[in-house]
Amino acid sequence: MSANTLEKTLQKERMKMILSERKRKILLAVVEDYIQDAAPVSSKDIQEKYLPDCSSATIRNELSALESMGYLVQPHVSSGRIPSEKAFRLYVDELMETEPLTGAETALIDRYFESYADRMGSVEGVVANVAKLISDITNYTSVAVKSFAKSECIKSITVLPISDDSALVVIVTDTQVLKDNVIRTENLDDKSASKASEWLNRMFAGKSLDELKNRQGPMEIVAKEFRSFRSLYEQVLNLLVRLADHRENEVFTEGRAKIFDYPEYSDVDRAKHFLTSLENNNGLAEAVSQPREGIDFSIKIGEETGIEEGCSIVSARLSVNEKTLGSAGVIGPVRMDYRKVIKVLEHINTLVAKVLSDDGEE
Repeated sequence: MSANTLEKTLQKERMKMILSERKRKILLAVVEDYIQDAAPVSSKDIQEKYLPDCSSATIRNELSALESMGYLVQPHVSSGRIPSEKAFRLYVDELMETEPLTGAETALIDRYFESYADRMGSVEGVVANVAKLISDITNYTSVAVKSFAKSECIKSITVLPISDDSALVVIVTDTQVLKDNVIRTENLDDKSASKASEWLNRMFAGKSLDELKNRQGPMEIVAKEFRSFRSLYEQVLNLLVRLADHRENEVFTEGRAKIFDYPEYSDVDRAKHFLTSLENNNGLAEAVSQPREGIDFSIKIGEETGIEEGCSIVSARLSVNEKTLGSAGVIGPVRMDYRKVIKVLEHINTLVAKVLSDDGEE
């Protein structure tokens, strides 16, 4: 094949891939009708519901063209057509129009969120209950990931005596992670505990966990200023090192059984495979987490998810004061109500940022 012939062939193929306005309208109609009804869409359906001014013959020709371009699939010769993963990708990238939540939808989410408020005292509590909230609102299986941040810093350390020979050490980070541990002490009264807390905060507040992980500690300062706190200092430093060492993504899933509400998973083997994929915490964390800073939303379709063919994952970054706490989203059939899911995730993220910001100000 000559260079000119090859160029003409490539140009012809490129032209085939350019969708006219009518093709885009028809494809949009097929996708949204299929999302709603989970049934193949016919030319008659499109004409009656979406494009009454187009003849059935014209719509059939356009459907055939869209099929040849890889956007539609015809399961059976006598049936209508269903969107391919390629069609859903074009839909979420270009065709879908998002709308703000209605007042009723916003009020519903707010009520749900308030009902979980007493369980959101820490980042872990927020992320775990956000997963529950998302599943309840969207009726999809939800996944939430609490990720650790290398720049996570110590915000405060408080020592509270609980007996003659023990005390509770409460460590709070700037992402509102709270860890409490009991340590051994000797004759630590309230006044001494307050002084120890003040000194520990001077030593550690504002330091990143990674920095503290490699810190051996200025024992000469301990000996000079607070000789009696040497043991306490060593125990707290060990707690901080363990906190730094054992940071890893925590994955929460909710609403696993909801996948059975969708006809795509009426097949037992397919449903079993889906549920098995939810056991892969590392895979879920990678699929739900945002790929890089600046990307607040992610929509992965089919093979893009990396964990389950025939499903999609829509996720959003959870953040407060420009710090990433993790990600949360839904996993479900490719035939997902993307517009609803995106709106819900946007509003929930706003609520999460507000509740954690308020906690940080108290």
